[in-house]
Amino acid sequence: MEALWRNSVALAGTAGIVTSAVAVALCAKLLWGGRREEVERRLERTISSPSREGQAAGLSPAAEPSLGAGLLRALSRLSRPSAAMEVLRIRQRLDHAGLRSERAVELFLGSKVALALIGGGGFLSWTALAVNPVGHALQVTTLLAALGFIVPNVWVSRRVAQRQKQLSRELPDTLDLLVTCVEAGLGLEAALSRVVEETRRSGPLLAGEMTQTGLEIQAGVARGEAFRRLAMRTGLDELRTLAATLVQTELFGTSIAKALRVQAAGMRQRRSYRAEEQAAMVATKMLVPLILCILPSLFTVIMGPAVVRIVRTLLPTLGGGV
Repeated sequence: MEALWRNSVALAGTAGIVTSAVAVALCAKLLWGGRREEVERRLERTISSPSREGQAAGLSPAAEPSLGAGLLRALSRLSRPSAAMEVLRIRQRLDHAGLRSERAVELFLGSKVALALIGGGGFLSWTALAVNPVGHALQVTTLLAALGFIVPNVWVSRRVAQRQKQLSRELPDTLDLLVTCVEAGLGLEAALSRVVEETRRSGPLLAGEMTQTGLEIQAGVARGEAFRRLAMRTGLDELRTLAATLVQTELFGTSIAKALRVQAAGMRQRRSYRAEEQAAMVATKMLVPLILCILPSLFTVIMGPAVVRIVRTLLPTLGGGV
């Protein structure tokens, strides 16, 4: 009976591992490798019209559900929050990480469930097939499932931090170039286009965001609203301040060049302050390796000969005296 129970548990765990592995593979494919295919499908839908059969049926090729999308949707329902604000917060977090596909939330939530099943089901299968039973198997399985559920959150947080750090590095130079173009007589739309062309290699991340902002302005979105959307997509406080400044220039009719120059000077000053803060923290951060690594070696070199001499000379003398 015990062997039958172990075999059933192992079979269930193996099935869970296979299903979770397929789900993770589909997540990775759709998340990283499907961007080019998605762009190509959008271009194809834009250029070519739907077939007559599809028009007669009231369906287009884009409306056909795929197997991967259905599986990810089924997995994401297990961890999808019920509150709409929580889903909106997840969507905004993924936007900050640069994951802006239509199924980004479903891929994210589905990967959390899949990794939890892989961690818990894998350990459960190994425990069932092991000769000696593992103690506290239920607690370890729960812990591994919880870790698998948290791993996507950690990965997204690291991606957001790296992306915002890169944007912060590229922003002051880009804004200086934008100020130069505006003061030279170009309009804001033409200045954005020129800045994007000049910074496409040195700052590709911010150039892509600026390209989308310029397209929104050309489509009829107000300048302040377009830059506010840029700040919401990236999550940078500097861009929020810039958006608020542009809104004020539109309301009061002040010079855009002067406002941009003030913002560029403020950003460079804040960048200098952050560099000074990091430089001041170096001495504090060096205490840990200094105490754990350097001081023991230094004490060994300095006190080592004295300790050897004490052991060879003083201790035998004291022992003989006793």
